Amino acid sequence: MGETGGPRARGRPRSERARAAVLDAATGLLVSGGVQAVTMEAIAARARVSKSTVYKWWPTRGHVMLDSLAHAAGDALAAPAGDGSLAGGLAAEVGALVRAFRDTAAGPLVADIVAAAQADPDVRAALDERWVRPRRAACARLLDDAVARGALRPDTDVPAAVDQLFAPVYHRLLFGHAALADGLAPTLVRQLLDGLGAGRGRPDEDR
Repeated sequence: MGETGGPRARGRPRSERARAAVLDAATGLLVSGGVQAVTMEAIAARARVSKSTVYKWWPTRGHVMLDSLAHAAGDALAAPAGDGSLAGGLAAEVGALVRAFRDTAAGPLVADIVAAAQADPDVRAALDERWVRPRRAACARLLDDAVARGALRPDTDVPAAVDQLFAPVYHRLLFGHAALADGLAPTLVRQLLDGLGAGRGRPDEDR
């Protein structure tokens, strides 16, 4: 049967249903049995698909787990549009992570996967590729643009600045010593930008 026309259109919903079933299965296994319960065989069995179907989309169990986190977080992980300022854009990115950790199943699941990543190179690589790097890249672009237009000092260490924004969020998630409050993101951003603007006044956030 051909790859175009009616048969292809009918196949897409089945494909999407299978993909969603795999993500739901991975999330369910994580919740009920932890990281060790999430194997490609267990995912396929729970989702009622073949193991080859799982491998069609994900090369390792770590990649399935990390995509299942985004699936579990849903719309909470999408950063809302900022107000056009550097501070607004950064706060939108960090605030989305705060809400995902606090208000969805993603928070405890991320904590479990971070722990497992210390001993499992495949999980560590998937965590970096599918979860950490995309969020860091979004903030790094905003900071790089601000440096380029002179809103931040030219010697700004952008990777370190991104660490300063996200590290407290993960610290609160993993250790639970303080709440992931709504005001956390704007506070982190304000303190970061105050520091980066030291010696030349506050950065012009509206440029």
